[in-house]
Amino acid sequence: MRVALFGGTFNPIHNGHIELAKRVYKDFNIDKFYFIPAKIPPHKNFGLVDPVKRFEMVKRAVECCLEGNFVVSDYELNLDGVSYTFNTLKHFRSLYDDSYLYFLTGSDIFATIETWQNWENLFNYSNFIVANRKEMPFDIMLKRIPEVLLKRVVNFPDFVDIKYGNIILYKTKEIPISSTEIREKFLNGSIYNYLPEPVVKYIKENKLYQEV
Repeated sequence: MRVALFGGTFNPIHNGHIELAKRVYKDFNIDKFYFIPAKIPPHKNFGLVDPVKRFEMVKRAVECCLEGNFVVSDYELNLDGVSYTFNTLKHFRSLYDDSYLYFLTGSDIFATIETWQNWENLFNYSNFIVANRKEMPFDIMLKRIPEVLLKRVVNFPDFVDIKYGNIILYKTKEIPISSTEIREKFLNGSIYNYLPEPVVKYIKENKLYQEV
């Protein structure tokens, strides 16, 4: 079984997140795909909407735009304190002990891997799918991560599938939108092409992102 984990603040979730999830689901033959909204992320605390509201937006986006084996996990929301990837990976590895596990992240985020809690042991639980981001090309990212990790780096699709330990460079068509830009665009009303309709409705009903 192949299980993908997509963690993040999703502040808010947008069509770029949905499109990337669809691509990974197809290209990696994923059987179950989890969106995991962070409760209190270690690196992104400014301007965060309440975690329950972010969870509800992700839930609405998945329900309207994705079918089949896509689910939203409340695992991190039910924890006390900061949401650390290490704890999340341990949890899902315990649920899927015999499965291939993949954690999806962007090259800009993965470039900071040395600041993650217990980063040396993350790769004992999961593979990492690192999607390219224009602000952090792979060649620059590879210079920033610890040298010891370079032996784990492989390119998609030229890699041998294992249950954990790979760092897979996943070059895909750039999705030119970010949650930060979404929040800015919401103030001038130009967001409708970037967010699933139920998410827009939820944001309006709850008067979210009125200030940036």
